[in-house]
Formats: sequence, structure tokens, C-alpha cells
Amino acid sequence: MNLQSDLKHQECVFDWSDWAASFPELESFFRPETIYKIAERAAIYFNPGKYSVVCCLKEKRILMNLLVSHLVCLQKKTENGDQLIGSISSVTEGSVSLHVDTKSHAKNKIDPWLAQTRYGYEFWALTKKYRSTFYTKPIPDPRLRIFP
Repeated sequence: MNLQSDLKHQECVFDWSDWAASFPELESFFRPETIYKIAERAAIYFNPGKYSVVCCLKEKRILMNLLVSHLVCLQKKTENGDQLIGSISSVTEGSVSLHVDTKSHAKNKIDPWLAQTRYGYEFWALTKKYRSTFYTKPIPDPRLRIFP
């Protein structure tokens, strides 16, 4: 089974050559087959199909590429032995201690998982409009209205 055709069958907007051109600094980390597998995982977090909240195909492609880049960076960090979530807040050398801060991301209202890479930050910023909700005051029961 061809991974590229399988992703297109699911109406996924991921294209390795487009992704590699957009993120040349990440292209050499993994083979294209591995990147397609990572894109399948990314499609679980972000629905790039026709039933997506995002309607614009160009925007779907950009968001999908950012999320794939985020996952690629996390995968590469894991291969290098780094499995910390959050930013390092302090390090001491005496009896070796390391503190990781995930609370600083709470004030920015960003998910700590996405805050681990610049691609995650950009994905978070671009998807803000899809996470926002607006309160609409309900219309009161017309029977309770008093007209002059």
C-alpha cells in the first residue's frame, strides 16, 4: 500500500514535497515514508479532511505542515534522548538537578505539548480563531416580553 495515495484517499492535504520545500531544515531528519507516517499521526490531532473546521485548502495545508513539523521535531528530540515536556527553568550542577517549567505556558494559554517547538507555537497561533468561542445572550421567551 502506498502511503501517499492512502493519505490522499483520506482527503488529507499533506504532500511531502511541499512540506520539504517549506521546511528544508527538517527534510533530512527522516525518510519520506517516515514523514508520511508522522503525517498520519498529525491527522489525528488536526482533521485536514473535507469535514474539517478549516475550510480554506491553503490554510489546511499550512496547518498540517506545521503540525507535521512539530511532530518531526519531537520525534527527533526523542531519538536524541530528550523527553522533557516544557522549558528548562533551572539547572544545578552540584548534585545534578533539573527543573522544567510548564506553568509559564499557562499564562500564554498555550498547550505545553505544542509549546515545545516553534512550529507548535505557530500552529497554536494560527488556530486561535478556531478555538475561540463567542457568548451570545439568549433571546428571552417572547411570551415574557412586555410591549408598551
